[in-house]
Amino acid sequence: MAKISESVLEQIKARIPLSEVVSDYVTLSARGGRLWGLCPFHEEKTPSFSVVDEQGFYYCFSCKKGGSMFDFLMEMEKVNFVDSVKMLARRANIELADETEEDRSKRDLKDTLLELYDKIAGSFHYLLVHSRQAEQARVYLRDRNVSEAMWEKFNLGYAPSDGQWLYSFLRKHHYSDDLLKQSGLFSQNNPRFPLFRDRLMFPIRNWQGKTVAFGGRDLSNTSKAKYINTPETMIYSKKHNLFGLYESLETIKKSQKAILCEGNFDVVALHQSGFTNAMAPLGTSFTEEQGKLLRRYCTSVQILFDSDRAGQSAAQKALVIAQDFGMENSVLMLKSAKDASELVQEKGEEALQNELQHAVQGFHYLVNNAVNQYDTLTPKGKTSVFHAVRPYLDVTQSSIEKQDLIKILASLLNVDESSILDDYSHKERVVVKPAVRNEERQIRALNPATISVDLYAMLTLVNNRDLYLQTRYKLAVEDLQDSEAEALYDVLEEAAREDVGKHDEYILQMIEDPQLRSDVASSFAMEEFRLAPVEVLNEAVNRIQLRNYEKRRLSNKRLLDISLQDGTEDEGIEELLREKTEIDAKIAQLKRTLGQEM
Repeated sequence: MAKISESVLEQIKARIPLSEVVSDYVTLSARGGRLWGLCPFHEEKTPSFSVVDEQGFYYCFSCKKGGSMFDFLMEMEKVNFVDSVKMLARRANIELADETEEDRSKRDLKDTLLELYDKIAGSFHYLLVHSRQAEQARVYLRDRNVSEAMWEKFNLGYAPSDGQWLYSFLRKHHYSDDLLKQSGLFSQNNPRFPLFRDRLMFPIRNWQGKTVAFGGRDLSNTSKAKYINTPETMIYSKKHNLFGLYESLETIKKSQKAILCEGNFDVVALHQSGFTNAMAPLGTSFTEEQGKLLRRYCTSVQILFDSDRAGQSAAQKALVIAQDFGMENSVLMLKSAKDASELVQEKGEEALQNELQHAVQGFHYLVNNAVNQYDTLTPKGKTSVFHAVRPYLDVTQSSIEKQDLIKILASLLNVDESSILDDYSHKERVVVKPAVRNEERQIRALNPATISVDLYAMLTLVNNRDLYLQTRYKLAVEDLQDSEAEALYDVLEEAAREDVGKHDEYILQMIEDPQLRSDVASSFAMEEFRLAPVEVLNEAVNRIQLRNYEKRRLSNKRLLDISLQDGTEDEGIEELLREKTEIDAKIAQLKRTLGQEM
């Protein structure tokens, strides 16, 4: 695109006040002739970010960042100057004469898709409310105690069972076949066959209220996938959106607090019960991108995930992300139901209100979970608790807060604070490398001879998914060290929970990372991962367990050496020696087993 003319910039600034642009990301309030808010560029609890509309200038008195609306958008959206002008010109309804044909084509496609999704969302909603064929959907909603007010608030809809309806409807409204192929609404194998049939529809709206995707709940009881979402499109990226964010915006801007729950029905149940700041990630995991999006609007987040193992694991990851973004974080727990939707369905809104009176601070939740998992009467158990909560400590930016958390941990474990500080400072911290944008990553070809034992095991398991449930009891995700293997384990867990793991296509659609998707797709074409899977998995599990026991032995030796030097009581040393004997015996047994198998 050619140089932007000064007249275009002046037109944009004349039509859009800076505060209007900033308010999409920051909650502003007037004070002393300026507008003030929490700076979006760094973590703070007292507003130091100011906006002066008359000058068209913003400035943070803390981090010293300032500039015009174009600078602001460049910083927030990570775009260059030209793209920031394009975005604002579109918002101001100003045509850029020097826009290229490619630019115009992309903009037109995006606008058309947004218009298409809004139109379909309205049609689906009309069918739900008025159509005779949607009677089953209405009965289903009433059985789940979803009020009609929520049908309206979330624009719930119904996708007909007729496989020809959607295509015919859209063609009558003059949408081209080429556009429909790119819409994400139809099967990739058959561009006329709808992705959603006989499903209760949840429109997924971006923070501006534009429908960008759908989630659909099967009503036929014949589909292998109970829930499906629109695939990635030009207007929709799963990890950058939250279901219910738009419906919650007014509340979270005022209260500066959000509730993060697990599913669409949970969001609806919470809003119906008065918790109008609830939203859900579009999958089982809360992403860093979603954390960044949420941080625009609030400073505190409460986690309400399912009480099962997968829900607890997802809650732990979400707490770390929230802490990393400087948000106050805590966990809400239900005693009488698995999730919010189930409780409202069975006992009503008041029951949910009563159970969500108190939250557990995020760090306390992590510590309590770890204490319940490990024997804190032993030095090894105390060390394991420390390792379980360390990721949370690692992302804590404030040294004062970190010291306070360590003091809490020392008290709960009944150890000297100096011991934890020493352990923390001397052990190498995990360095989190900056995420590489997917489009910049070069996909490697899968070479089974060079991958880790963890990934080899998971690829064998994804090719023999009937063995997953029996394998998960021998191998936990915490036992793995390879990040790709961990991600694939999470996919298998989600597939097992949602009962969608019977077909390879569903598994591939659930994988976001291009490299992992490529590896899994390649493994499906290799005979190697289907030969003697039981024997291969048994050996892999044994090797991983051996590795973990050898790590435990090193830790035990270190603790034993320290105990012998600092005069630990005989009982403590006896416990370490007893643990050493057990570890040595297990290592010997695993080595014998592996020797027999090789």
